[in-house]
Amino acid sequence: MVSLNELNRQANELKAAGRVDEAISAFRAIVDQAPENPIVLHNLAGALGDAGRNKEAIDWANRAIKAGIKAAETRLVLARALIAENRAEESRKAFRAAIEIQPLNFEAQKEYAQLVWMMTGDMAMTVSLLDRSIAAAPNSVELRMVRAQTLGYCGDARGEYAEMQTALKLSAGHPHVEMSAANSAIACDEFISGLRHARAAFEKAPQDPMIRNVLVRALLAVGEPAEALRVISRLRAEFPLDQGYIALQASAWRMLGDDRYFEVYDYDRFVAAFPLACPRGWKSAEAYVDDLIDALDRHHQFKTHPFGQSVRHGSQLPSLTSIDDPVLKAVGEAVRGPVTSYIERLGVGSDPLRIRNRGGYKLFSIWSIRLASSGYHVNHVHPQGWLSSASHLRFPEPRNASDKSGWLTFGEPGIPTAPKLEAEHFVQPRKGVMAVFPSYMWHGTVPFSGPTTRLTIAADSAPAAAT
Repeated sequence: MVSLNELNRQANELKAAGRVDEAISAFRAIVDQAPENPIVLHNLAGALGDAGRNKEAIDWANRAIKAGIKAAETRLVLARALIAENRAEESRKAFRAAIEIQPLNFEAQKEYAQLVWMMTGDMAMTVSLLDRSIAAAPNSVELRMVRAQTLGYCGDARGEYAEMQTALKLSAGHPHVEMSAANSAIACDEFISGLRHARAAFEKAPQDPMIRNVLVRALLAVGEPAEALRVISRLRAEFPLDQGYIALQASAWRMLGDDRYFEVYDYDRFVAAFPLACPRGWKSAEAYVDDLIDALDRHHQFKTHPFGQSVRHGSQLPSLTSIDDPVLKAVGEAVRGPVTSYIERLGVGSDPLRIRNRGGYKLFSIWSIRLASSGYHVNHVHPQGWLSSASHLRFPEPRNASDKSGWLTFGEPGIPTAPKLEAEHFVQPRKGVMAVFPSYMWHGTVPFSGPTTRLTIAADSAPAAAT
């Protein structure tokens, strides 16, 4: 008989290879052999959580805990699945349990802080547990970095940089901490300091792509696009599909007045809009959109934005198709028509977008944003995508002919540049209409005010052969 260790190794290999359903079946077979083993139960819970099968993940994580597992990781699996099931308060308790077991678990600390922030919008409450943990372990670089990033995500860029400088001293100048210090300095407009940190990190780890990325951003912030272009050109050669590097290269070209910019930022050719399709089971696309609005309003549970995302003053609902709601599970059908129409319209070419056109697509991420008054998206790109999109469902009406509040914008980088580069193209929201564009295009939204919330779904697709 094959040992449990060998079966577990095989299951983990399937999981690492992305063969999630096979991995779950393998873990279930192990559970059948050792139904009381808490580690085995945990492994199945983790695989189910990775697959978005959150109700099952909750069940098996609780079974592992009842069987006596003490690991913080099991509480993390439970907490993440509870969030996905709109059980935020229970998730909060599970995160705290993980942190009680392992106070230096920076993933648990960060995700707990994010949850408290999204639930309350209160910065003091958000960092309170972090502060107690840091008081008990004042020399923890990881906790200092989590606190710094938390302050930044909550809007305190100066506080982030100050905390990151403390972490940098504690780390004795570790290149990744130096890199993070560069990011935080740039975020609070300390561009010369940001470049100093970026160069220091680069000297210690010149081959690290993340450090080279930050160096490019720092160089653009101080108005050195030629040097930035030399660094980013090498990154583009090494990582030709990374949409973030395409965006940085294009920004440098624009600053230098290089005509190659217009080959990739061709708004007339590469930005288009199409109505959402009607999924099976609905009489019309309009009827589906109305049901989609109602469903999304039911599921948006948080007061404010998550960490590390583009949304400000609003909530984000990730992974719509993993939610047990037939309206949300039909979203993939609704977006199929617009994406297919875009690909047919796109054609082929030698630029970074069209060269990847294989006639089809694979939808790999779809989520929703609900912005409140004063809400907006900071300018950003989608590094792992090919095609990105925004489907507008509800939005503020313009107050006059020149009012662009809530509109989708293109071209303004989400990083500082000298000189500042303004938005070049705008798309007015229309109900039930999906704007499709390259994932490397800088895009954001114009802030708005008023009682109407701005509700959208967004999706990223990768190239695939036509079916």
